[in-house]
Amino acid sequence: PDALAEGRPLGDVLDAANVKKMTEEWGVGRADQRKLYRAIAEGVGKIQDSGSAARKQKFLLSALATYAEASEVDAEALAAAKDAAIGAIQDPVTLFAEQRGMLSFPAVMALGNNAATKSLFSLLQIFQEGKLEDFEAFVKGNEATLSENGLSKDDCIRHMRLLSLCSLAAEHEEIPYSAIASTLHVDDSEVENWVIAAVSSGLLSAKMDQLQKVVMVESCVVRKFGIEQWKSLQTRLSAWKKNVKGVLDGLEKSQAMQQGQP
Repeated sequence: PDALAEGRPLGDVLDAANVKKMTEEWGVGRADQRKLYRAIAEGVGKIQDSGSAARKQKFLLSALATYAEASEVDAEALAAAKDAAIGAIQDPVTLFAEQRGMLSFPAVMALGNNAATKSLFSLLQIFQEGKLEDFEAFVKGNEATLSENGLSKDDCIRHMRLLSLCSLAAEHEEIPYSAIASTLHVDDSEVENWVIAAVSSGLLSAKMDQLQKVVMVESCVVRKFGIEQWKSLQTRLSAWKKNVKGVLDGLEKSQAMQQGQP
């Protein structure tokens, strides 16, 4: 396994993006691709370094992407989907973009139809689209799901607070400290630390007005993009269009006044 570590010749060659490119160039079939991805994921998972978990997750996601239909999902696909689900819950931040669409994978969806993994799938849904209150409601009746899958409740809460803050930022351009405290279930004095943590993780870009106790959102990752998000985008674009028209009208009036002066 050490030969697969980053910095080693073989480890550098077996980068997820590089392997995908090579399999496409060589015309490797999907069945053989998934075998290769699973084998590399298993090898990388045995390496004890800071980046091995994320590398393993990339190969698991690549393997799951090769299952195009529900009819193709077998026991190996379910096992890989379970590992990937646990990985996405343990660290929803590092590979946020790669993991965002994993609920649409047939193999991952199959977890919800399996009695042994149904609760894990529900937890994954919360990490993909839900907020802290959803997680807390889940834990009340399914805390065993955490221990059975090697998940830390404290780590889950920390990650859900970051993700919940992102969801809040996607809904509002300015957020009062009180609203953040209420959503994250923390004291007002802790709000700034959580905003800093979200910014440091790359999930959010924002400024804080400490006097007004308001967070001004510049940009943030989008966890879910459905009908409500399209409506929000339409509203923002309409407001932007109206503002631009106002500026242009003002410029035209100013130019007309200048031209009319002797």
